[in-house]
Amino acid sequence: MAEEQQKLLQKIYAEQQMTESNLSIMQQRLEAIQVYLTNYRSGFMVLEEIEKKEEGEEMLLNVGGSIFVEAKLVNPNKVTRGLGSGIRIEQSVTAAKEVVTEALESLEQQYEKLAQEYQTLLQRSSVLNTQFQQLAAQVQSTKPPNEEE
Repeated sequence: MAEEQQKLLQKIYAEQQMTESNLSIMQQRLEAIQVYLTNYRSGFMVLEEIEKKEEGEEMLLNVGGSIFVEAKLVNPNKVTRGLGSGIRIEQSVTAAKEVVTEALESLEQQYEKLAQEYQTLLQRSSVLNTQFQQLAAQVQSTKPPNEEE
């Protein structure tokens, strides 16, 4: 009986370790998505400000880290958007806002789904921890006195 309990204890411990590792990875992914969300929201706000400006008008542009630069708009109806790998395209502010809105919606859905998975895994981790502690206590109490040290 004690050998079966020991094997079960090892199995629960291994699953708990795997669960903790997955929780850590999921936490990192949630944080990364949050960074993207912040960047896209900031970009969307700048696009909305640009829409309100006229050609030649000056504005402060947030370049990140609470740093702003004074800029004069050459063409407030057109923006350049990066597609990745150094590729950029010119498009209207309205089109850029649509793309950013779609990206925000997608990221928010990913975040929500991942947050739910994280909570489920967190609950599983709690259950495993409780099982491990209970079984460890049982194993400890069933050991003969000469094996306790």
